Amino acid sequence: MTDRYETRRSALFDELPESVETVYVAPSETLRYLSGLSMHQSERPTLLVLSRETEPAAVLPKLETDRVADALGDDVSFYTYGDATDPTRAASEAFDRLAEERELSGEAAVEFRSTRVLEYNLLTDYHDPASIRDLEPAAAALRARKDDSERESMRKAARIADRVLQETFEDIEVGMSERDVERAIEKRVIDSDADSYAGGIVTVGERTAFPHADTGHTKVEEGDLVMIDFYIRVDGYFSDITRTVAVGDPGEKCREVYEVVREAARAGREAVAEGVPYQNVDRAARRVIDDAGYGDYFPHRLGHGLGLEGHEPPYLVEGNEATLDVGDAFTVEPGVYVDGVGGVRVEDDVLLTEEGAEVLTETPRDLRIL
Repeated sequence: MTDRYETRRSALFDELPESVETVYVAPSETLRYLSGLSMHQSERPTLLVLSRETEPAAVLPKLETDRVADALGDDVSFYTYGDATDPTRAASEAFDRLAEERELSGEAAVEFRSTRVLEYNLLTDYHDPASIRDLEPAAAALRARKDDSERESMRKAARIADRVLQETFEDIEVGMSERDVERAIEKRVIDSDADSYAGGIVTVGERTAFPHADTGHTKVEEGDLVMIDFYIRVDGYFSDITRTVAVGDPGEKCREVYEVVREAARAGREAVAEGVPYQNVDRAARRVIDDAGYGDYFPHRLGHGLGLEGHEPPYLVEGNEATLDVGDAFTVEPGVYVDGVGGVRVEDDVLLTEEGAEVLTETPRDLRIL
């Protein structure tokens, strides 16, 4: 019986030009997608080798053999090497054995974003660098179309994120620091059914005007905005949510900005439909912000894909003329950031299903005064 990973590996070649004979996959989320293997990059070069006509092969340290065999079964050929003072040289010798047996040549594909020079250099003795293509467009096209199992994992991740966020709101009070708030979130995630807390940003007061600041030690004061943005993983799949709340009355200007962003987020979500260009969803939200006079204060794209990574294709940004397809999962997260005043971002996770746009995150979007 063909398993989901075999099906994905076969489908990958359907997304590539027929001239590509070999695919090399380094440790990455694409490796996990194609094999079920979750491997970190280390000083030991590792490559999964796929071809149209022959069984998979792996160039890897000997100590990883059992784990890879469990994932790929008995049909994989191993080209292993032991620990050495120079693991790169040892890996190169293993790759030479593979190349000799497989007669490697012709066009190949690797994922430029995740493949290090360490692995890439193994290929260049056997493939002209000019013939090596970027695998990411093909891999991204597959990974973007979430199947039923992936969708359910993302729904679960969003449910947990909603619960954690709303419980954390009850903790926030004057005198707490940004780090205090993030620790409260992280503790709740650890105590939940999520795989892990995957990172976040908490900013307070005027620091909310920095779209991507690090969580710091600034303490909450009466009237401050508090922006909370965090990721969690469930079954390897991400949720990503942002809400901005106020501790006491934030003032008329902050209320105005909040309403503009809330309306922009609504417009973005409502623009989601099969066949709509990604850039049009960005445009729908951005139009609201531009019309309100805050266009110069919205410096980032509207959203990014979600899946095995917190940021992955597709990107909802001007210039992306590709169109939304069933199975796409992504964020819709407009923001307005005004120096000396503060910033507001409202972020939701959206899945495009056969029935239309499904908003996975449900935490209320009205301005919450704590």
